This record gives sequence, C-alpha cells and structure tokens, in this order.
Amino acid sequence: MCKFSCLLLIVPLLLLSSCKSEVTLESQGFDSEKITAFQTFIADEIDSGKIAGAEVLIAKNNTIVMHDVQGYANLNDKKPLAKNSIYYLQSMTKPIISVAIMQLVEKGLLSLEDTIEHYIPEATGLQVILDPETGMQGAKVSVEEPITIRRLLSHTAGFSHGLGANKMEMELYASLYGPPLQMSANPHTTIESRVQALLAAPLIGQPGKQWYYSASPDLLALIVQRVSKQSIPDYLKTELFDPLEMYDTAYNVPDAEHHRVMSVHLHDETGQLVSSTEQVPTTGNTVYGGTHGLFSTVQDYFRFCQMILGKGTLNNRQVLKPETLEIIVQDQTNGIFEAPGKGFGLGFEVILDPIAEGFPNQGQLSWGGYFRTHFFIHPEQNLVAIWMTQMLPYSNEYGDALRENVYGALLQP
Repeated sequence: MCKFSCLLLIVPLLLLSSCKSEVTLESQGFDSEKITAFQTFIADEIDSGKIAGAEVLIAKNNTIVMHDVQGYANLNDKKPLAKNSIYYLQSMTKPIISVAIMQLVEKGLLSLEDTIEHYIPEATGLQVILDPETGMQGAKVSVEEPITIRRLLSHTAGFSHGLGANKMEMELYASLYGPPLQMSANPHTTIESRVQALLAAPLIGQPGKQWYYSASPDLLALIVQRVSKQSIPDYLKTELFDPLEMYDTAYNVPDAEHHRVMSVHLHDETGQLVSSTEQVPTTGNTVYGGTHGLFSTVQDYFRFCQMILGKGTLNNRQVLKPETLEIIVQDQTNGIFEAPGKGFGLGFEVILDPIAEGFPNQGQLSWGGYFRTHFFIHPEQNLVAIWMTQMLPYSNEYGDALRENVYGALLQP
C-alpha cells in the first residue's frame, strides 16, 4: 500500500493500563476501513513529496485508537520519523500560556477585567493605525477602550501578529521576529524586549471592535512572569508540565534528545521537498514567549488535551478547576469572530454552529501552529486528535484533513 510502515496502535490511555483485553476501532466508535483510508492518505502525501512525514494521534473515551507515524524526520539523511518525536509547536504554544494565565486568575492574583497597564506599565499611550498601508509611522488615533486580560486571551485587544501583507504588519514582523524564514536571526533575547517592540507599534484596530489574530500571548507570558515572580519555563514546569507529566515540553531541547527533533521542510525553487537550510535553534533560546517557542511531542500535547477533557484534571492532578474550564470554552468574541459558525474562547477556537462547520462538532476546541501542526478537542464526543509535522509555509489543509477523516470515520450512534 505504501513504502512506509503504517503503525496502528490500539492501546490504553497513556499506556498505563495493565489490561490485556483487546479493543477494536469499532468498539471505540470508529470505522476501521476509514481509519485505514486516513493512513493511506498520509502515506500518499509523503509519497507525492508534499510532506516529509507526520505523526497522528486519535483518542476517544480515554483510549488511544490510532497512533500512526510515517515518513522521515529529515529528508537529507532519510532518517525515519519515530513515535515520540519532538516538534516545534509554534502557535500551539498559545493555548498553554492561556491556561497558565487562568491558573493565576483562579488563585486571585489577577482578574480577566484587569487592564494590561496594571502589570505592564509600559503599555500606556497606545494608538491605532488609521491605514495599515501607510506603515507604522502612518496617522493614528488614541485607543478608546481599555485593553483587558480577557481581550488579550480572545485576540480582541486590537494587536496584530505581523503576519498580514500590508506595510505596517510587514514592518511589525521584522521588528518582532527578524527576516522571514531566518529562524536563527532573532532580533530579541528576552520576552521583555519583544513585548517592547510590540508595544512600540500601533494597534490594527480599536480594542473590542474586531477579532484579529495577534501576538497578545507574548503580553500574557510577561504577565505570568511578573505576577508569579518566576521565569516562564520555571512556572510552566512547576504548575503544568510536571503535574501533567509533559516531560518533553520546553523552550529548549536537552542535548541528549536532539536526535528526536523533526527537521523543518519546505519546497525549494524547483518544487523539490527539502529540509530547510534554516532550522529552529533547539538550544540557547531565551525568549520565553506565549505566541510560540515551545517544543513538544504528540504524547505530551495529548496529556494537555486530556486535561482539558478532564475539566482541569489528569491522573488525579488538578491544574484547573472545572468552573474555570467552563469560562475558557465559552465564546468571548460576541459575534465578531472572522468565520461563520465559530467563535474564540480564552486561548482556543470554539465551534458554535456544527451545521456551518459541516461536522457534528459543536463545542470543539482547536488551534494550530505555523509548521502545520494541528489539534482539536471535542468534549461532547470525548475526542482528541493531533497532527504533527514540520512544514513551511503554513496551510490549514492538514487541519481540515484531520477533522474530515476523524469525523468521517466516526460510526453513527
């Protein structure tokens, strides 16, 4: 069927059960032929040179029903991609830093209605650009409403990410991240420095008037650091990663684990799929951001998703209260989200209308990363799906493929 081995594992959650009884895809509510077809789709994407490799996990009702890994970790040396490989999460860092903020809300150390100036006094006198095509020096007006923690979490604060094609956003991207695709040419060495660059730029719109994907989570990361009085890595390790046993998730990869990192790939000027000459540094990273920055594995991110499904608890370790999760999953955009049938909670996209989305997935939470990593969590179905690869430039095609194949394989009740 394909030249790569298709590994289909049906194993108990987190591989901790000693139960020997066999479970089947059908017993977990899936059509086995359609799951096999999904694996064939992955193999075809690899065989046709669209991606180098992928690792995919699907879990339902506390059981991993598919954990498939195919292809190569690096095309240069044809090294096979292995289970438990390490991937750069890019924007899949954002939900994690959002949970960290909500922990501080639970502890009464901050409020969702607090303004950012309370924690970042540098965020005063912010202005809104009138025409983004004029660049950061164009005409501006003053901010009309306060920027709250809630608005930072829901991307309604008016900040940008520098990912647009207008002049202002291209200038912002350069000031935040340096030249495009030059991943080792970071213009900043601390999160404070990158936040200052963000605050020096005008907002793309008035707070509360639009949903606009932004670098707001960097502000949230700085707030976590200042409120907790810990570095971001120390806080996340103590309060999230150790309790959830996410031992492979961090801003730097230990030397002994470098062999597990999947390389970033792209198509060269001839259309050939190659390993990028520019790779994300795996050590020496000192900008502990909320927008991106974390490395992780499928298994670790699965534990994070299972905590969300568990209403804040995993393996009897509670990191959030159930009532906090109820707030996180509620739409915070009041109808201004950019896509019909969808909204945005506190760190996650939320499906509001399953008919508009085309799947039986109301309440689904999801997001993705720039290197085409994707995940979704569906509380009603007790379902998690994660797709990991490392491919430039960004596209949502594999996020769509993940949803289409997973929901398409669900047996009707």
